[in-house]
Amino acid sequence: MLGELAAGGAEGLLLLQDSVSCEGRTLLKSFVAASAERGESVHVLGFDIPEEEFKAGFSAAVTSQLLYHDAFRDPLGWTGQGSGLTLDGFSTSELVARLKAAKQGPSTVVLDSLSWLLLRLPLPLVCQVLAQLPRRAKATGLKVTRIVALLHGDLHQQGQLEALHALAPAVVKIVPAPEGVPRGDEAARVAVTLHKKRGGKVMKKKEYFTVLPNWTLKCLGELPVGGLSRAADAPVPATADPAANLTFNLRLSEAERRAKEAVPLPYQFSEEKKSSLLQTSTSLGKIHYEPDAADDIDEEDPDDDLDF
Repeated sequence: MLGELAAGGAEGLLLLQDSVSCEGRTLLKSFVAASAERGESVHVLGFDIPEEEFKAGFSAAVTSQLLYHDAFRDPLGWTGQGSGLTLDGFSTSELVARLKAAKQGPSTVVLDSLSWLLLRLPLPLVCQVLAQLPRRAKATGLKVTRIVALLHGDLHQQGQLEALHALAPAVVKIVPAPEGVPRGDEAARVAVTLHKKRGGKVMKKKEYFTVLPNWTLKCLGELPVGGLSRAADAPVPATADPAANLTFNLRLSEAERRAKEAVPLPYQFSEEKKSSLLQTSTSLGKIHYEPDAADDIDEEDPDDDLDF
């Protein structure tokens, strides 16, 4: 499924969520290279790293398709110089105007990274721009096929991540490869992909992948959703017997089991006792007192034992 997404198999917002334990910019750059090789214009909104660092390693053919909107050098517009993207310029109208300056045809918008914006702008505003940009661009004759955004998951609260996941048709979480998986490359990782298709079908897959030096994505096999798969010839461990190797017997024979089941429980009453307990008495209740031999009862002063 990851290869299908890189080949343009999904439109709309695509989130690439990484963490401090497993970076995702190399996968982002593989998506950029795949879009450029399909002939699409790639608009990169760069916030996290300089333009030179982002373009490093791309071929000349890919670089010619990139239109880099620099928001790294002067993101707040303090210098007032240049035509770079600023924080105030992250709006639907401003972005559509920047897209119109490029050549016509399908285009991909890349955000590196979406986390930089979420740490400085309200979440509803960011979500509104991401949802409206393809429609507003289409109204002006432009075609934005997808928005690929890098998201640093450990920088945000769970509620923000869930709101973004609900907005995006496709989410790819990049995690380290689990131990015990055969590794053909030291940089191999696992992509947990959730793809919500137009018909309502939701697909989830775990795939083992790596990114080659020329930014080509290479999928290395699929992992089950629940975790690692057991090899077909791997021995199944026997279930431990807690009653084994004891000095006493915890098991009952068939005769002992039948004798145990025949013993009535103390809280189970017979029908005769139930009827006697549930029978309503029509006579008045009486209290009978039989004094002990040591009791000193004075009929004239029954409470004389309370005198001091």
